[in-house]
Amino acid sequence: MKYFKEEEFACPCCGENKTKQILMLTIDQLRDAVGQPLTISSAFRCPKHNEAVGGKSDSAHLKGLAVDIVCENSHLRFLLVKHALKLGFVRIGAAHKFLHLDMDGEKPIQVIWLYQ
Repeated sequence: MKYFKEEEFACPCCGENKTKQILMLTIDQLRDAVGQPLTISSAFRCPKHNEAVGGKSDSAHLKGLAVDIVCENSHLRFLLVKHALKLGFVRIGAAHKFLHLDMDGEKPIQVIWLYQ
């Protein structure tokens, strides 16, 4: 990877990293396409950490197939969505301060949802 370290994808609770290699490489490509630094706020989560942050019991984070990227303005949000779709992300969640991107093919695809 050019822009990220594997540690950035690890669970902050236990330090374990089961993030799929394809996800890490694609996020690196996303960073290149966006042309500015990106901060990962959440990637792989162990069950304990997922529960602690209020994650769903079937969260793609548990499978190492999701990442949340800090996003605090509409222009960056637009760039992330634009390039994420080009890179093959088919599940996107938009929150006020982050964008969730995942590759979990066992869930509905071609969806964008909003967090309350």
